[in-house]
Amino acid sequence: MKRIILSVIATMAIVFSAQAAGDDWANFKRYASANIEVKALPQSQRKVVFMGNSITDNWASRHGDWFKENGYIGRGISGQTTYQMVLRFYEDVVNLHPKAVVINGGTNDIAQNNHPYVEDRTFQNIVTMAQIAKANGIKVILTSITPCDHYTWRPEIKDVIAKIKSLNARIKEYAKKNKFQYVDYWTEMANEQGAMRDGISEEGCHPNAAGYAIMGPLVQKAIKKVVK
Repeated sequence: MKRIILSVIATMAIVFSAQAAGDDWANFKRYASANIEVKALPQSQRKVVFMGNSITDNWASRHGDWFKENGYIGRGISGQTTYQMVLRFYEDVVNLHPKAVVINGGTNDIAQNNHPYVEDRTFQNIVTMAQIAKANGIKVILTSITPCDHYTWRPEIKDVIAKIKSLNARIKEYAKKNKFQYVDYWTEMANEQGAMRDGISEEGCHPNAAGYAIMGPLVQKAIKKVVK
């Protein structure tokens, strides 16, 4: 509990700092109007929120019918790190009162989209989101980072496969210890070298339709275990 409180305090400090600078760093405005609409829906239409980055963002925008048919709400924002996801977690997840949340993040941290990568801090951001969800009666589903061997937008980043594998191992172990559902996208989508398998991504990092066809059944299996 002490760790959660400290994490929340740190998060709020960042929020106030960003607000003071007049900068919507977490991009609260992205879903502000949509969240008002979602809150008015019956819970059967907002059973599960998918929180994430471009992988979640693309999934919801390109396969909106699948989300709508299953009562899923997409809350991914392209390019975001877990630091930004933590900041908007209350508005984009908790305040929508879903039964469960699927959390997928970390690859943009490794890519150093807006800060140096420190595995411990990224992992703690994921822990913080999970604990906030749990404290608010929301079932937690954690997922692995999907495979990637290089970032086309940050080619200077080295050892991408090793960094993803290391963070995934920690997320998996944490989920096991806390009895959270864990969805292992990586194993089903990686080749022997640890890169994305051929045919399921256009540039080796973001899933295409074939990639999402692999991910869908995996996450639905976990959802069915916690959402009745």
